[in-house]
Amino acid sequence: MNACPALEIHFRNASDDHLMAQLDRGDPEAALQTIQTRYETRIMNFVRGLLRDQHLAQDVTQEVFEKVYFKSHLYRQGTNFPAWLFEVARNQALSALRARRRSPIPVSNLAGNDESNPQDVLVAIPEDRLHRELEEAEFMAAFTAAVAKLPEHYRLVFDLCVREGKSYQEAAEILNLPTGTVAIRIMRARKRLFRALSGHLGRLRRPPACFQG
Repeated sequence: MNACPALEIHFRNASDDHLMAQLDRGDPEAALQTIQTRYETRIMNFVRGLLRDQHLAQDVTQEVFEKVYFKSHLYRQGTNFPAWLFEVARNQALSALRARRRSPIPVSNLAGNDESNPQDVLVAIPEDRLHRELEEAEFMAAFTAAVAKLPEHYRLVFDLCVREGKSYQEAAEILNLPTGTVAIRIMRARKRLFRALSGHLGRLRRPPACFQG
């Protein structure tokens, strides 16, 4: 039976906190469906960026929303729901990376054959790859959380100019702001992100492009 249209509108317009409360009471299926509709594309893009595997990312994305349902009691009302959700996604993606690390790797997929000590090849290459993947995944998860915590007026210009690649002038026209104000907000957003991510940046080989220019 289809849900009542009035109920669908109610859930569609509900806040994230209200939807999370409904997972423990009321109509959990409709609440979860609304949350998934609202965030699935963003979570999918985030997870795919960490895993670099379309099919695995699809599976992990579904697991993320299953976790939201079963762990809804861990969410604290009034906090930042998107940041909490992306942390759930980060944990699921890292678990998938570790599981892939434990899976056997066909010898035919390895670059080169060290016949003198093949065990070194089988162990060292996957371990180095895992280290890079985890390093990048940790940074991207922290970066996403840090952007979500930016004040809205900084986050809007950062998303437009850095994530979407719009010029300062284009962003200024969209937000009805002076171009100079956009430039200042971008600078201040980068400064806040740099402070929040300084521990991660120290481990990277080169700073990400979003901190340059």
